[in-house]
Amino acid sequence: MAYMQAPIETDLYMEIPHGIQTTEVNTKDYVLQLLANIYGQKQAGRVWNQYLVYVLESIGFTQSCIDECIFYRDDIIFIIYIDEGIFLGTSHDQLSCIIKELVDVGLQIEDQGYLTDYIGVNMKWLPDGLYKFS
Repeated sequence: MAYMQAPIETDLYMEIPHGIQTTEVNTKDYVLQLLANIYGQKQAGRVWNQYLVYVLESIGFTQSCIDECIFYRDDIIFIIYIDEGIFLGTSHDQLSCIIKELVDVGLQIEDQGYLTDYIGVNMKWLPDGLYKFS
């Protein structure tokens, strides 16, 4: 997941980066108009969060009232941390369907398999559908 997926909310411009040269114009006289959000923009995180919340709610997820980084739908939990997320559910097929649903509504995400480590926490999926954290 990335900030670039959220729609840009205002016209944004940047200086032409060093190293890009052209023989036709002086790069100091021109700027580039951004067509997508990029990392480092002041508003990129906020815009990305608003967009992600909108998309998740549009497919039936509810944002937690206690922690805004947690969403749930039935027995599926989605945890977001900056621009990385994990889905927790009782079966791999169930999670694959959710990922397909998000791709179908336009998010560019991929299934990276079973979760074993996330931000320094070791996780193991148990056969009964529970998770062990250590």
